[in-house]
Amino acid sequence: MMRRNSFCAIVNLVEDGSRLKPLTNKRPVAALPFASRYRLIDFPFTALHNAEATSAALFISGSGHSLYDHIRSGFEWGLDSTIGGGVFTHSQMDLKESAALEGDKLTYYEDQRNYVKKSAAEYVVITGSKMLCHINLQSILRYHKENSADMTVVYKNIPAAEVPVDTDLKSYSLNPDTGVIECLNSVSEMMDKGNEKLAIQTGITVMSVEKFLYYLDLLEERQERHHMGLMLNLALEQGNKVCGFEYTGYLKYIDTVLSYYEASMDMLDEDNYNSLFYRDEPVITRARNGAPTYYSPSSKVSNVQIATDCYIDGEVENTIIFRKVRIKENAVVKNSIIMQGSQIGEGAHLEYVILDKNVTVAPGAKLIGTPEQPLVVEKGSVLTEKKGA
Repeated sequence: MMRRNSFCAIVNLVEDGSRLKPLTNKRPVAALPFASRYRLIDFPFTALHNAEATSAALFISGSGHSLYDHIRSGFEWGLDSTIGGGVFTHSQMDLKESAALEGDKLTYYEDQRNYVKKSAAEYVVITGSKMLCHINLQSILRYHKENSADMTVVYKNIPAAEVPVDTDLKSYSLNPDTGVIECLNSVSEMMDKGNEKLAIQTGITVMSVEKFLYYLDLLEERQERHHMGLMLNLALEQGNKVCGFEYTGYLKYIDTVLSYYEASMDMLDEDNYNSLFYRDEPVITRARNGAPTYYSPSSKVSNVQIATDCYIDGEVENTIIFRKVRIKENAVVKNSIIMQGSQIGEGAHLEYVILDKNVTVAPGAKLIGTPEQPLVVEKGSVLTEKKGA
């Protein structure tokens, strides 16, 4: 028996992280650390928590070890219920896809079908992790029901001048009177038409379980694989009512190292931070206890986010610092992201740098990037010499 107004979630993490390398060499996009103590997966999981969802199915291209270590049982987000709940993980989807193409019946869509049927939910939400935002799913569901929609997709109006020209995002055309989606276009097509604002897709979709299973069957019949976005095309093709729900909070598409850097730096602005983290309810992450960060008499700190268990002796400005970071005396760190466990030696100088976890920077070393091309240092590296500009 279905639970009225209940959600189950397809968290589609089969996302291309190639333009985020080396940050995604050993982790999926969803596991990227963000804002000194969070990860990108925290944002869709928080939306599920606030909508009182009790289960989620994660579909991951390769290994999800770093992601599993973070989410564990899903307790923090209320996804560890013993009654029909849980976090159901499906990793190595790239290998399963290859098997499916060779005739294996355990396909990508079969796993989704089985999960949705067993969830006993009434509605399905499809989401990912590359679109950084703080969504209220209950508001979307109310809008979906009020408009008697077959499918509701979430979009944000963004000035055309602010949309990257090389993006793979799509833009919706909406009927201005009804809010109904009429078609889906590439960003370049919409720009060519002279649109000053573009209704940019977020990849967040809500529909009934019945509709989801119907579209899933059609995709499988047509042998369309790994393209959940094609459900929208199916709905439009069949004349179904697809409504657009406008999101007005902070949004950033995390698709490149630069976009990740820019989103992180945006969080040093109080308005951006509040728009993302306190839109409806605080963003939830896995709790980690730690001692307060120590600032020595020689430290100089300005406009920073700093997590617990850090030891600051040097100068830090416009920077985001994760847990257990040590910045020694006379070191200077500006406009940078320093991830967990990194050690910055005495007299080192860093500007426009992203240090992945557990990086050691030797005393006196100099690392300089630019705002347009931040310098990325791989996890566990030991640096002893000058790099960058």
